[in-house]
Amino acid sequence: MITKMKKVNLLVFHQEYNEFLSQLQNLGVVHIQELESGSTSEEFEQAKAKYEQYAQVLASLDKVNEPVETVNKALNLSTAEQIVKFTEEQLETQSEVARQAENTQKELAIATPFGEFDAAKVEALAQAGYQMNLFACPVAKFSQEWVDAFYATPVTETDSTVYFVTFSPEKPAIDAESIELPAMSIPELQAKAETLAAQAGEVEQNLQAVKAQYSSALQAAQAENKNAIQVSKVHLNSQDVAGDKLKLVEGWIPEEKEADVKSMLDASGAYYEIREAQKGDNVPIKFKNDWYSKMFERLTKMYGFPSYNEWDPTPIVAPFFTLFFAICMGDAGYGLLITLYGLLDMSGKAKKVPILGEMLEGCGSMICALGVATTVIGFFLGTFFGINIVEAGWIPQTTAIGSLLAWLQGKVPGTSYSIQMAAAICIGVVHICLAMVVKAALYTKKEGFKSQISTWGWVLLIVGGVITGVMFLFGAMDQNTTVMVLIGIGAVSALAIYFLNNVDRLTSKPIAGIFINPLAGLYDTYNMASGLMGDVLSYIRLYALCLAGGMLGGAFNMIGDMVRGDEGSILLLIPAILIYVVGHLFNLLMSAISAFVHPLRLNFVEYFKNAGYEGKGTAYNPFNVKK
Repeated sequence: MITKMKKVNLLVFHQEYNEFLSQLQNLGVVHIQELESGSTSEEFEQAKAKYEQYAQVLASLDKVNEPVETVNKALNLSTAEQIVKFTEEQLETQSEVARQAENTQKELAIATPFGEFDAAKVEALAQAGYQMNLFACPVAKFSQEWVDAFYATPVTETDSTVYFVTFSPEKPAIDAESIELPAMSIPELQAKAETLAAQAGEVEQNLQAVKAQYSSALQAAQAENKNAIQVSKVHLNSQDVAGDKLKLVEGWIPEEKEADVKSMLDASGAYYEIREAQKGDNVPIKFKNDWYSKMFERLTKMYGFPSYNEWDPTPIVAPFFTLFFAICMGDAGYGLLITLYGLLDMSGKAKKVPILGEMLEGCGSMICALGVATTVIGFFLGTFFGINIVEAGWIPQTTAIGSLLAWLQGKVPGTSYSIQMAAAICIGVVHICLAMVVKAALYTKKEGFKSQISTWGWVLLIVGGVITGVMFLFGAMDQNTTVMVLIGIGAVSALAIYFLNNVDRLTSKPIAGIFINPLAGLYDTYNMASGLMGDVLSYIRLYALCLAGGMLGGAFNMIGDMVRGDEGSILLLIPAILIYVVGHLFNLLMSAISAFVHPLRLNFVEYFKNAGYEGKGTAYNPFNVKK
C-alpha cells in the first residue's frame, strides 16, 4: 500500500530561516519538493565532493587487513580533513611502493639467470673490441654455430630455456631473445626489494592504525556531511518571496504525521498551509505494507516506485515471487539450507556468498520466507537433495501423501504433458489474468469507466473465459450451459472491444466512428493475441528450471554413488562425500541465481506490462538528521 501524503507550504522570515531548518530537520518527516530548475550552488557541490571523498577513504580502509595485534601507533590526527589527507597520502604511497616492488621483482627475474658479472673484465673486453650480449632461447634451438661464431656461452639452463652470453665485435643477428640487464646489480635489486617491503609494511601499519583509531571519527564526519548536503539541497529548493525577506519551502508529509508537524510549526511561528494532494502533483511515495509484503518492497524498488495515482504492486509481487522462486528451486533439501542461511543472516552470522552475498545482504527475513516456501513446494514436487522421494520409497505410494506426490510427477490424463508443466502454465494464466483485472480497475479509477470499456471487455473475455473453462472442467457446469455462457461472454466482449473502444491505445486520445472503432479493435486484438501467447509461454521457465535443477542434483548423486561403489569402502566414501557436498553446493548456487532472476523477470515483464505498471514515482526522502 501507499501511505497517504499531504502537501505542506512553509513561509519563513529570512532571519529565522536557518533556525527553522534545524527544527524541521530534527522533526525529520518533511520531504522537501525539488524545484524543476535543477540549480546548484558552490556550497552544495563542495559538500557533495567531500561526501564522495569520505566514502572513498572509508571504502579503502574497509579493505585494509585487520592487524594481528592491536595497533597502538600514535598518529596525532585531530580533524577529519587531516585523517582524510593522511590516509590518501598513505594509499598513494602504498600504490607507488607496490608498483616499484613489482618492477623490482621483474628486474630480478631478468637478472638472476645471468648472475653477477665482473664489470672490470667486461670493460676490458669492450676495449679489446668485443661486446658482451645476453640472450635466451628454448634449449632445443641453441646452436653450436653460435658457439663457434660468437663464443656463445650458456650461463643458466632450465628444463625449457637456456640463458647465454655472446662475445663479438657487433651484436649478432641470431634467432634468440635479446635481453637487457637492469641498471642495478642483483644485490642492489635485492636491497631495494627489502627496502620496499619494509615501506609497504610501515604503510600497512599506518592504515591499520587509521582504521582502528579514526574510522568512527570519519563516519561521524560523513554523517555530518550528509546533513550539510541535505541543508544545501533545501536551500537550493527554497524560493525567495517579497524580495529576499521571506523563504518559501514546499514539501510533503505522511498524513499520520500531520499532528506532529502542525505542533512544531505552530510553536515556530512560521506560516504554513497543509492540503490534500492534487492531480498533477509529484507526490513522493512511502510504502505501508504488512510484515510479509514489507520484506519484498526492495524488489519493487529495484524496478521503480509507483506513482501516487498507481497502486503498490508489492502485495501481489510478494506471494507470486515466493511461489515462483520455490518452484524454480524445487528441492526441499535446498529449501532447508536457504532457510538456515536466512536465519544466520538475520542474526548477523552469515558470511557473504559469492555473487549472491552483495545482492541479498540484509534480506534475512525474505530469504527465510523463500527457504520455507522452497521446502514446502520442494516436498510436494518430490525432491530432496536431488533424491526422488517417491522413487526412493521414503513415503509409500499406498499412503495419501505418497499417492499425491506420485500423481504430481505424472502426466496430464490423456496427454503426454507433465502435470508440473501444465501447473506452471496455469499459474501464469492466473498471474496474467490478475494483472489485467488490476490494470482495468486502476485505469478506471484514474480515467473513468467510459474510457476503459474496451479494457473491461478484454478482462471479461479472458478472465471470464478462463473461469468458465475451469468450472466446466470441474463439473460445475454442463456442456450446453458452458457454450451458452461463452457465447454471451464473447458477444458482450466483442461489443466492448470493437465498438466501444473510444480511446486510442497509441495516442491516448478519444476516437469514434463506426468504421474506425472496429479497425482499432482488430489492431488491439492482434497485439493482445500475440502478446498474451508469448507471456503465458514464458511461465514454462518455472517448470524448466525446476527440472534442470532436479536433474543436475540427481546427476551429482549418481556420480557420487558410482565413486562410492557397492562395497562402501571408507577410502571411496571420502571422495564420494566430497562430490555430494561440492556438487550440491554448486547446484544450489546456480539454481538460486536462476530462481531469483527469472521470477523477477516474470513479475517485472509479464505482470507489470499487463498490469500497466510504470514505476516512475519518487521515493519519500524526509529532511532529517542523517546518522
